[in-house]
Amino acid sequence: MSSRKIENDLLYANIEKGVSHYFLGLVLFYVFDTHSSSNPVIQSSMGVSVLFQDEESMRCFYCGNIGAENTFAELPEREERHLFNTLRGRTGDTVQLIDGHGVLASARVVDGKKLLVLEKEQYQEPPRKLHLFVSPPRQNRMDQLLTQCCEIGVWSITLVVAEHSVVRPEEGEVSDKWKVHLVEGSKQSKNPFMPELRGVINFNGILDDVKEMGIPAFYGSTGGSGTGNPVPESVPGIAWVVGPEGGFSASEEERMGSSGFIPLKIGKWIMRVETAAVAGAVLLMNCGGKC
Repeated sequence: MSSRKIENDLLYANIEKGVSHYFLGLVLFYVFDTHSSSNPVIQSSMGVSVLFQDEESMRCFYCGNIGAENTFAELPEREERHLFNTLRGRTGDTVQLIDGHGVLASARVVDGKKLLVLEKEQYQEPPRKLHLFVSPPRQNRMDQLLTQCCEIGVWSITLVVAEHSVVRPEEGEVSDKWKVHLVEGSKQSKNPFMPELRGVINFNGILDDVKEMGIPAFYGSTGGSGTGNPVPESVPGIAWVVGPEGGFSASEEERMGSSGFIPLKIGKWIMRVETAAVAGAVLLMNCGGKC
């Protein structure tokens, strides 16, 4: 046997050995990943693990009814498809759950597609709640507004049809699409309190609702005085009223003024509806005793 043939045989043998070790390593890594409860997310052709080491990066899902610890939670169909079909969740993966009413929980996938609740925490409601009354903007901007309301912690959203409103949904309407955006916004921000989306009302409904709530109300106005209005820190809520991009009519502003609503100027320039709604809400939620 020639030395060249021996060298070739050894080369091929080493190559085969190396390839075998490579694939063995892949198999062992996958098996270890599947049975480990502490591995970070692994992305591969075999699927995407939703298991994370820390709560900040853990996937969050909406579950309207989260039971006690060591019981099973049942996801809505849309959330279940997202976890097991899109993300390919598997046994051992840990996720977070919110119910939209103040509960944040962690759960583990067991026996294929069951979610076992591990820990459950009930958050306290904020001492001061922000109730947003807003004339709905167009399409995608409405979607953006709903998502951002979740991120900043708005308590309730009431859509209003005013004189200059361009988008005029039917009174009492609550779109399923709007609800989906609230769910997605709450999951993304991990806000355990999903804003209550109330039905569409006319302008008169604002005056009636605020009177019934018994809380101070502010409305966006380019002629407002700006911040510094005294508001007792003990008040349970604040109403923030944002009109359409054409603004409130003179008669609407007059009626709000006579009902005790306070005009508030939150910027030097004219804002879009969704910008004014979010900027004003953040300001009023963090103004302390003067808004």
